[in-house]
This record gives sequence, structure tokens and C-alpha cells, in this order.
Amino acid sequence: MNQTVLGELLAPVVHALAQVRDTGAVSRVLSMADFIGLGVLRHLQGMRTLREQVQSLLHWEPGTALRVPLARSTWSDALSSRRRRAVLQAAMAPLLTEARAALPDRLVQFPTLEGRPVYAMDGTYQSESAHYGRCTPRQGGDDNPKGHALLSFYDVRLGCPADVYVDTRSRHETALLRDYDQSAQAMTRHKGALWLVDRAFIDAAFWDGRKKRLGVTLITRMKSSLCIDSTEGLPVADEPVNEGVLTDLRITLRSSRQNWRLITFRSRRGHLVEFLTNEFKLEPGLVAFLYSRRWEEEKCFDTWKNDFSLAKAWGASVAAIDNQVRLAIVTSLLVAMLLHRRMGQHGIEDEKALRKQDRRQTSATDGTDRPDWSTPVFRYTSKVSRQVLRFFKHCFHKPASQALYEAQLRPLLLAYL
Repeated sequence: MNQTVLGELLAPVVHALAQVRDTGAVSRVLSMADFIGLGVLRHLQGMRTLREQVQSLLHWEPGTALRVPLARSTWSDALSSRRRRAVLQAAMAPLLTEARAALPDRLVQFPTLEGRPVYAMDGTYQSESAHYGRCTPRQGGDDNPKGHALLSFYDVRLGCPADVYVDTRSRHETALLRDYDQSAQAMTRHKGALWLVDRAFIDAAFWDGRKKRLGVTLITRMKSSLCIDSTEGLPVADEPVNEGVLTDLRITLRSSRQNWRLITFRSRRGHLVEFLTNEFKLEPGLVAFLYSRRWEEEKCFDTWKNDFSLAKAWGASVAAIDNQVRLAIVTSLLVAMLLHRRMGQHGIEDEKALRKQDRRQTSATDGTDRPDWSTPVFRYTSKVSRQVLRFFKHCFHKPASQALYEAQLRPLLLAYL
């Protein structure tokens, strides 16, 4: 890893681990830095099995095949370590702090947000590992028939995932959310945060409590099963940001003691959408636009499952699954930071994706619902392209230099090859 692309990619991990106590006591055989490095590399290479990763690494230096430096079982057992899980979780806080200092703020163009944290939340499911003996409720157990539930938390300002909660049991999303909120480090405890959530997470009592104690609000879609007791019309300012807003109502819900807001919005393609929120300081058009940014988390799931090796679990225990997903979050952060450090500071983003985005904005057949006013203020792509990830997959062992990035990474950001 010395002076290689992988070594440069993992440099922020070394800084983060230096701020965590007792990292050296985890193991004398496999250091925590190497544990994270192997996990990040496995995600970048999309290795679904440990044997595949071991064989591929030994092929880089065939002479080491006769004197393997690390037993395969050591790396496999390390995934299930609860102590490593605790260290990895503690290291993510300084890593996120460094990422927020290095990466651009994607919502800086909206002064009405006043620097508030803006997060998205959604759940996805992961197939069990081959050696996992699942027992669903129909079989007398409590395992989720859909697979492992991964409740993911996404920082919209940062454009990267930030946390995860794992559960193998068959339970509703709101139950997972309440369990996650019990932790003192839960993102749901951040003061003044604005959450973009799916309607499956509508729990009026929970969100009422968050708003009363912490000033936390949410934006979601209206659910037909909610009962409205009263409505009161609110004025809609004649501004470009409110283009497409039909009505803005203050409502009372039978399941809540606080006032809520129901916004009816017509998209560019004529779709009618109702948004439910307890946020009253933002223009209704901005509320509709912010909810659309929840789509970025779906793109993150797409990267995890199709480019990283997260579609299937690496281990059977909750600790192993949690470590695997946290390593995927770390990988996402490291790639974003390196791309910005090497290319973004020179004004080079994923130009080919932005050009495709512009074509969709003006297309009559393959258009987008995003309002025209938001185009110049939101010049960020939703995901890292597969071509760019292939660079890290095939060049991780090469000596790191600006010349290498200019010759092999820059063309991938400018055009499809």
C-alpha cells in the first residue's frame, strides 16, 4: 500500500483511527487499519466471496502464495468481531468530520436552510450468506423473509451515506427506527435536522417528540390511511421556487397533537403529488424539491448492490453484517474525498453524467420532474459512475501520482470510453 492509489485512498482512515482509543488492542495479527483496508478493497473489487479476494491478491505477487502472510480464517473471523465493530463505528465520526470539511456543501445555494443538517432515511434488504440458516415466522423463528434489513442514513449536504442500523428479525421499519433512536450517537438526535423519509416511516408520535425536544422536522409523502380533522389554507408566494405548487394547507391529524402541512404539487410531467411535513419555515416548492433529493439514497443502494459486494452478506452474525455495511459507507466516503481532492479542486466533476442530466432536463420524451429553477443550483451527480469505480478496481496497486489520475481517471470523468 505504500505510495499506491490504495494507500492514498485509505489515508483518511489512518487519521480517523488515530482519534479512536485502544485501536491497537483489537488484534496483534490483523491491525484495524488493515482490516478496513481489506474491506474497502473487497468492496471496490466487487468480490462476493472471500476466496476470490484471497486468490486475486496472491496473484499480484505469486511468490507470496507459498508464504501467505495472513490466514484466511483470520480475516473471516475478524468480520464477526464486536470489538472491531465498536472501533469501526467510533472511527466513522472523525471520518465524516473530515469528509464534511473537504467536500462541497450540496445545499449551500439555499440560505433558508441556514446550514441545517439535511438527512435522508430509507431501508433496503440484503440476501443472507450461504451458511446462514434462516428461520422465518412461518417456520417458527423471527428471521426476516426479505433478508437482512439495512436501515441506512444519508447526509444530503455531503452526498454520502453516514450511518446504518442492521436487524435480521422480521420487524416494521418504524420499530427499527425507534430502536436506532435509543443510541446516544443516533443521527435522529441531531438538533434542528430536516429528514426526508418514505411514508413507511410516518409515526406521528415519534416525530412530534423529536420536533418538541430537538426542533427536528421531516418531509414525506401523504399516506391515504391518515385521518385529517381540519384544514386551513396558507398563502403561496409568487416566486419561481413555488412553480407547480397548487395548494399549501395547515392540517391537524387525528394521530398527532401538533400542526402539520399538506402540500399539493404538480410536476413538470403533470404528476400530482401530496407532501406531508411538519416544517413551516420553508417555501412549499422547496419542500417538494428537497424530497426529490431522497432519490440520491436510492442511487447509493444501487452502487452498493451492483458495484460493491453488498448484495449478499459476508457473514451470518449481526456484527459481521454491520461491519460489512459500515465498510461500504467508508468506501463511499473515501472515493468521494479522493475524487474531489485529485479532480474536483481543478473543476472536473463527472462531466459526462452532467451532460446526460442536461439532456434529460430539456427532453420531450425522456424528461425529468425536476423544476427548471433548480438546474443551475444543483450541479452534482447522484452516484459515482461505474467507469470511475473500475479505475480504483484495476489501479489500486499502482504508484499514486497526479500524472496517473490525469491520464487514466480524468478521461473517465469527461466522456464514456
